[in-house]
Amino acid sequence: MIQICHPTAPATGLPGHLVAPVRRTPKAMNPPSAPNPAGDAGVLPSFSSLSIQDAPSPPGEEELVVMSMSRETAMKTVVRSVLALANAAGEIPATPPLSRPHTPQGKEYVPGTRLHKRTASRPATPIPAERERTSTTVLEQSEAHHDEPIITDIGAGAEPEWVQRANMARKFFSKSVPKVSLEDYCNRIQQYCPLSTGVWLAAGSYILRLCLVEKYVPLTHRTMHRLVLACLTTAMKTLEDHRWPQKRLAAVGGVNDIALSRLELCVEFLLSFDLQFLSESRLKESTVALQKAGQAAVMTAKLPSSFNLRIPKLRKQ
Repeated sequence: MIQICHPTAPATGLPGHLVAPVRRTPKAMNPPSAPNPAGDAGVLPSFSSLSIQDAPSPPGEEELVVMSMSRETAMKTVVRSVLALANAAGEIPATPPLSRPHTPQGKEYVPGTRLHKRTASRPATPIPAERERTSTTVLEQSEAHHDEPIITDIGAGAEPEWVQRANMARKFFSKSVPKVSLEDYCNRIQQYCPLSTGVWLAAGSYILRLCLVEKYVPLTHRTMHRLVLACLTTAMKTLEDHRWPQKRLAAVGGVNDIALSRLELCVEFLLSFDLQFLSESRLKESTVALQKAGQAAVMTAKLPSSFNLRIPKLRKQ
């Protein structure tokens, strides 16, 4: 026997009748605001007054762990090695020399060149009001003006590659040795624009490749300040989500923002835009290689001509 079941009416309706469904108008939903990573105060690194002298000494090759190294220790590792290499290299003139006649003294447009204007890929990290102001410092004037053309033409009329690389290298030379020491210079950068451990170690790797592996830029007392500043800026923009404003970095480094952009471009072109570190082992290998190069430079460095060793005479008893 088949039993037929009739649908029962809801309790809210009339007996024996079906209730029509009630149409509800959807409420207007307000979507959340667009994400703004630069507005997150948590990405701003803590400001610290710890100097290179007070920072822990860099560990050896076996104890070196780049993921747990403090940023001041990484800074000390880079500064020690760069300074040792600069002391061992001595004075190396720029190529072409200083007396190059067509070096422009001001900003001028050269026909056949392209003026490249860089735009920020993301907004800079906000800076607390009490940290916005920085003390002023000025590096010595660069040997090559930042607007000096690098490539006269594109294609068959372009200068040879070695000439282009030599012109890029001249932008790192100062006309005289800066008065501020490298230690004080890096302490100043870390004080007003704190950078992470990875940025310092990556900058040291860039300097190692530019000056020792590829030998594009001589590492001397006239080039080390601009090399450190340009490599730090490049490493910060390559590895970090956090980014200091270009004008602030340039003011802390003692150059104008256009010159810093030109130096950054030179680092990227000379390294063929191979800037990423996709593994911890690669960053450790470059850091160890920089340490070994600095230690070898200390062992092979010659004493200055002004050094005069005198052995005291023994008194007769």
